[in-house]
Amino acid sequence: MSKRTSKFADCLELQRFTGADYLESKSLIAYAVEGAVKLRNLADGTEKTITAGGGGEGSPAFSPDGKLLLFISSTAAGRQIHICDLETEAVRRVTSMKTPVMEPIWSPDGSRILFASPSAGSSPQRKYEDEAIVIEDFGYKFDGIGFYTPDSHMHLYMTEIETGKTTQLTDGDFDYMHHNWSADGSFVICGSSRFRDKEQLLGMDLLRIEAKEPAQVGKISRLTQDLWLVSYPNPVRPVATPDGKYIIAGCLEMPNDIQLSDEITYPDVYLYKIATDGSGYQCIFEPSEDCLQCVQFPYNAFCGWGFDKLQVSEDGKEAFFHAGWQGQCRLYGVPVDGGAARVIQSGKKVVHGISSIQNGKALIAVCEETVPERYQILELATGVCTETGIQSAQELLDAVNYSQPEEFFVDTLDGDSRVHGWVMPPQNLDASKKYPAILYVHGGPHPFYTYGFTIEHQCFAGAGYAVIYCNPRGSSSYGMNHGDIKKAYDNRAYEDCLQIVDEACKRFSWIDPERIGVTGGSYGGYMVNYMATHSKRFKAYVTQRSISNHMISYASSDMQGCSKDYDSFEEFMVNQLKESPVAYAERIDRPLLILHGTDDLRTPVEGAHQLFVAVKDLHPDLPVKMVLYPHVAHEQPSHPKQQQHYYDEMLQWFEKYL
Repeated sequence: MSKRTSKFADCLELQRFTGADYLESKSLIAYAVEGAVKLRNLADGTEKTITAGGGGEGSPAFSPDGKLLLFISSTAAGRQIHICDLETEAVRRVTSMKTPVMEPIWSPDGSRILFASPSAGSSPQRKYEDEAIVIEDFGYKFDGIGFYTPDSHMHLYMTEIETGKTTQLTDGDFDYMHHNWSADGSFVICGSSRFRDKEQLLGMDLLRIEAKEPAQVGKISRLTQDLWLVSYPNPVRPVATPDGKYIIAGCLEMPNDIQLSDEITYPDVYLYKIATDGSGYQCIFEPSEDCLQCVQFPYNAFCGWGFDKLQVSEDGKEAFFHAGWQGQCRLYGVPVDGGAARVIQSGKKVVHGISSIQNGKALIAVCEETVPERYQILELATGVCTETGIQSAQELLDAVNYSQPEEFFVDTLDGDSRVHGWVMPPQNLDASKKYPAILYVHGGPHPFYTYGFTIEHQCFAGAGYAVIYCNPRGSSSYGMNHGDIKKAYDNRAYEDCLQIVDEACKRFSWIDPERIGVTGGSYGGYMVNYMATHSKRFKAYVTQRSISNHMISYASSDMQGCSKDYDSFEEFMVNQLKESPVAYAERIDRPLLILHGTDDLRTPVEGAHQLFVAVKDLHPDLPVKMVLYPHVAHEQPSHPKQQQHYYDEMLQWFEKYL
């Protein structure tokens, strides 16, 4: 039976995994998919659904003794932790929180569960329309959350599974994130900006919080002061060594006096061994040509959702982590005592998520350019996957003729670097014909395109377009020189993209060089706006959740700007406008589609309004269209109806003008 081409309706049909756990002793995988928890027996292939009768069920985790499975379910009692007895299959609720429960983790002895939840006193039903918002410092809002209020912070709790007694471990006007247990369960660890200024919102310390002795429960100790625990946008949950002496954590390699508003290249992340008694720390990672740092930020691969990105071996001798390298998403191991990292999993694929280690094995999340996410069992000593545990989206995989991208590299015009690019051919390509192409610029600019499965690209290929994409300067995984953020905004990344387009047209004769459009979101949207005002290379533009005026970003974005490097505020304002695409709107002379969410706090929607009005004012006869999506933050719409409309708008625009 012949396979069909992709269609944008597939985006709604694509089966997505949202987390899993592995029980090696019983050959079981518990995984979350489409709001349900499934239990798969790898030995006989049987599978059953574990449910509390609620919705949005997920976060499955086996108890240390392998007898119980915890998971989260949204029922009439709220979003709570439930436990399933694997022998009797009886399910019971163990929490009664007024606010949603998140990221539950078993204690080492299986008697307690650690989890996060918004502050006590708030409620999912609470409304703020009639309440004043009082602001006296920076860091008062965040995209997808809105304005911070006294009861909107994330706190930590632990529940005793036998009695249901729940203890709040943290308090105050702070967030506590990336929590985990100590080796013996006597204390918990987490990241928090509790001891930082508001301007250092992303500057998290590693904290120790006592959790066993009644008189000490909730006592907080600051284990780091001059290290920045990595959090947004590359969170890494710290892990305790089995001997209880150390915590392995990812930390940013940056000066301690850097502020949130400073414009810097996103720093490398190295692994540190931090003493649990607060006596000191040691960097255990040595960068090399084969491993540049200890995190990765894949832009185009939905893979590893719900998985941790750091684990420690059972003997405490090796730490396992993920890192980007030349567009690959790899798994490495590094000695806990320090040294060079070894490559465990690499190649033209994405490896992004690893479960706890059991008898030298772990469950990992993997995807490839034409294969959506799958879970595999990995032997860490050899780096060999013994079996594919579960494949997502098997029905689509069997039905659709996915296009295999072709990669290439181009030396930059200034000789400073080389740019990694790909072309995804139209599905069912006839090389004797000519096809339009779309340059798709990634956001960030810190993330990078990978060898991962990208359903949106495949859908454009299914509609008869070639998709061109690349990692221009500003992208990570190619070293600090290539990733310099200044090069993402000083015309060099723009030139990199144009070079990639020209090279693609040379290499692939079936691309029609006169019918090329460009799109992108966030930073990618900014680049679309920049190209529209600086280039005549493209025939049509689609800008998504974009930056058009830096002055709007300065004050209205959740990543506020800073004027301290200028002699006067007037000079700062003039410079910001000078560097804003909207200031050059008179140069835009090709059809422009603007897509934006009304609740976007990262690149506020006012920028979309200004760009639309400017182009419409200056070019009344030029096709320009703005489409706004209610209740959508800095992302593409997730609601099915909105999402389909969003993709239809893009496709129809390119069909009309390319």
